[in-house]
Amino acid sequence: MQTRKFSTQMLALVLTLLLAQPLELMAAGTSTPTLPDPGSTGMNKQQQEQLGLQAMGEVYKQMPVLPDSSPETQYIQRLAKKLTGVIPPDKTWPYQFHVIPAVEINAFALPGGPIFVNIGTITAADNEAQLAGVLAHEMSHVYMQHSAKQAPKASVAQIIAGLAGAVLPQSGLGNLARMGVQIGAGGVLMKYSRGDEAQADSVGAIIMYKAGYNPQAMADFFETLAKKYGAGGPQLLSDHPNPGNRTAAVQKEIQNWPKKNYMTTSPEFASAKQDATKVKAYSAQEIANGAKSGQWEQQNRKNNVVPANLPAGQGSGSGA
Repeated sequence: MQTRKFSTQMLALVLTLLLAQPLELMAAGTSTPTLPDPGSTGMNKQQQEQLGLQAMGEVYKQMPVLPDSSPETQYIQRLAKKLTGVIPPDKTWPYQFHVIPAVEINAFALPGGPIFVNIGTITAADNEAQLAGVLAHEMSHVYMQHSAKQAPKASVAQIIAGLAGAVLPQSGLGNLARMGVQIGAGGVLMKYSRGDEAQADSVGAIIMYKAGYNPQAMADFFETLAKKYGAGGPQLLSDHPNPGNRTAAVQKEIQNWPKKNYMTTSPEFASAKQDATKVKAYSAQEIANGAKSGQWEQQNRKNNVVPANLPAGQGSGSGA
């Protein structure tokens, strides 16, 4: 009788364990991160893309840009393809990536998908994961439509119409990287807030995770720059205000995500970084001076680096 009671208890225990196991697996599965709903703005997708292309035209007038055939740009575009591939088709944008031969550590995104990376960012990164973090962060600003959300809804038509008159700010080097998001004669400036930055970190972490990179690398890169350069640091830090302790925030974000064997770096990164050190790169002051004289517009046209899909008169005007 006692043996039968013991067997019944054992059977009950085994059944409990068997039933609990799928539930535990299911619970673990729910911690897999998913990209958030980006919400809505006063601009539709077509308007944002048009705005981005118009701003992009100004970039090609005001800054030197490497040809897409350059080894550095080719590498950035291959790396970006891994990241854009994890975004659902119904929520993605026509992302495009280009490299500016500038020594400052910076990257910026325009509405609708254009993203520019300074060559100084490539040389400053310790590994591919850190560089992937910069790209994922910028992609997240586009994904969450931060620039469009900053624009006054009533001024959408005015912003798009006035963008062609945007000029590179000449009042300080810190403003250089914000060219492309300072738009219109009214001086509308779409500048990221600390909340936007925190959100871009969070969404960027998800993109990195899904692409196989450790999201911690993104926070590590930003924190390393902050410690190295302080308050007067590179433009990336002034244009992207630190939302707080990025490392702690990212660690909290990813702590319950299923573990992965992350990619850290690659031979392609090492090669691209080495190539980047050989490229003639310009200081912010040199770029500002060249923009004022029309040097970059002429150089970009001569080198055939201006994309063909820009609106008429953008980046390829007939003027000298």
